[in-house]
Amino acid sequence: KMTELRLALLGSGYMGRTYAECIAKYNTRAKLAAISGGRRAPGLAADYGVAYVADYAALLARPDVDAVLIATPHSLHRSQVTQAAAAGKHVLVEKPMATSVADCDAMIDACHTAGVVLEVIQTLRFRGALVRARQLIDEGRIGPVQMIRGQSLCLNYIIDTASWAALPENGGAFLDMGVHNFDIMRFLTGAEVSRVFSHVTTYGAVDAPGLSAMTQLTFDNGVVAQQWTSFEFPSQAMTDSQHRYVVAGAAGVLDIDGYGKLHLDTAAGRELIWEQPPIDFVNRPLEPTRLEAFYTQTQSFIDDVLDGRPPTVSGADGRAAVAIVEAAWASSRTGQAVTPA
Repeated sequence: KMTELRLALLGSGYMGRTYAECIAKYNTRAKLAAISGGRRAPGLAADYGVAYVADYAALLARPDVDAVLIATPHSLHRSQVTQAAAAGKHVLVEKPMATSVADCDAMIDACHTAGVVLEVIQTLRFRGALVRARQLIDEGRIGPVQMIRGQSLCLNYIIDTASWAALPENGGAFLDMGVHNFDIMRFLTGAEVSRVFSHVTTYGAVDAPGLSAMTQLTFDNGVVAQQWTSFEFPSQAMTDSQHRYVVAGAAGVLDIDGYGKLHLDTAAGRELIWEQPPIDFVNRPLEPTRLEAFYTQTQSFIDDVLDGRPPTVSGADGRAAVAIVEAAWASSRTGQAVTPA
């Protein structure tokens, strides 16, 4: 029985360094074995004292690699995951899982056929405010969930044409943020989305699709939700957190700031349940306060593989979030409500 998971990292950007730090310093029962992918990979491998492998196929051929953590541009995920599966490696892949439901299906099928574990990174599920919110719901503190409002308002998106995130093949801003929002709503309701009605547009002069969206969701258990997303929102005061969720139950309300305070409102009054310590994404990205959600999810993947547990965030979970975004775009084009694929 395997007692240590030897992880290779594909991708060497901001997130690549994030995961290298997590595996090297915080995760247990795991070892960072090698790094590949991107111009910064040789330097990143040197920083962590592990092998740099220039070629992905060579990385997958290494006998000292059991699993691959993929932190690369979104449009590359399908090919990289299916290659890893064919090589018999377990996979933890960044969100969005892929840029289409068809690609997600191909990835799920490849990993199922190869008998390897596939998990998708959805970090918000592991942030303190959301973990505790789900716990309060499970404990019945607000009664059955009835309504949710999500708000992700930002002043800009990465629209520098030199950035891979700006390239159309990587799915754009609405996919990038939407898979977070809709995954959290699935996480908090424990239900699937049966109907999506959305208007997706760009108001500004920037040539980038889907910078603003208003989306209405109906879940198969009767919960209704609304998600307001914009990357061109003109108020600094309202863009202090990209993740605000109000969850209304039959007996109370949760007011969740994914990067701030979690409040519980009931007939007894308003109670501060928890507050996320400040995170500085730019100047101190490797502080434990930022890394906690990342190493917690990475640890759950490690434990799932080593202990033979079901995936904590499965390929089906990753697919569902992409399917809701795809349905929202389809709804916006047709003016009709759409059932996610």
